[in-house]
Amino acid sequence: RVGAVRKNLSHWFQMQRLVADNGGEGEPIGVYALAASLYRSGDAAKQMTPNVPKVIMEAALKGGPLPYWLLYQAVKRNKAEQKVTRTRLALIKMVILSKYNEQKGDYLVELNSNNVNPAYLCGRLLAELENIQRAAIKPNITFVERFYATASSAPASAFGSLLRLAQAHLAKLRKQKPGIYMILQQRLEEIQSKIAVFPRVLKLEEQGLFALGYYHQRAYARNQNRNLMIS
Repeated sequence: RVGAVRKNLSHWFQMQRLVADNGGEGEPIGVYALAASLYRSGDAAKQMTPNVPKVIMEAALKGGPLPYWLLYQAVKRNKAEQKVTRTRLALIKMVILSKYNEQKGDYLVELNSNNVNPAYLCGRLLAELENIQRAAIKPNITFVERFYATASSAPASAFGSLLRLAQAHLAKLRKQKPGIYMILQQRLEEIQSKIAVFPRVLKLEEQGLFALGYYHQRAYARNQNRNLMIS
């Protein structure tokens, strides 16, 4: 029995592995932090029901799939806040992997440029468009803060406008920072070349993959941007 618990805990920590925001190695996350990520910052202690940390703890000790309603709550919180957090994305990743009993230790941990899932690619694209915006200007409101909810659930209705807006930022970079422009343009083209058509609607699990694609690309960009001196 002790051996089974150790095996389950090992798998539980393996499932939650996720790159840090800056592209470095991510730290393990505790049960309460995972549960609290489903609630607005500062409100978790008041709003959380005992069932939330309970099901996460049971999965850690006993194994088995995490309930799908955790994914629903996490995706809903992403859209409500118009942003993602590493802790919430670790939980999203765990729900998806536990559903398929995924054993691959490196699956969805960090950016995978070979992942051609349309939802994942759309998430990557949003992150790179935001990166271009930040390189060109210091926005009061970023693309993500304005468009995350729509882009993550109905990409076809969001990305046309986003790409048009990004062209103005790219034009500015081409004139003022040509070296950075070339690098960011190439990264943008690499992602766009793999998206044949923007999906009209993303299902719940696809919205989770969108969030992971966005986060992975953002972490990668932040790591690269240190060398490019992009804030």
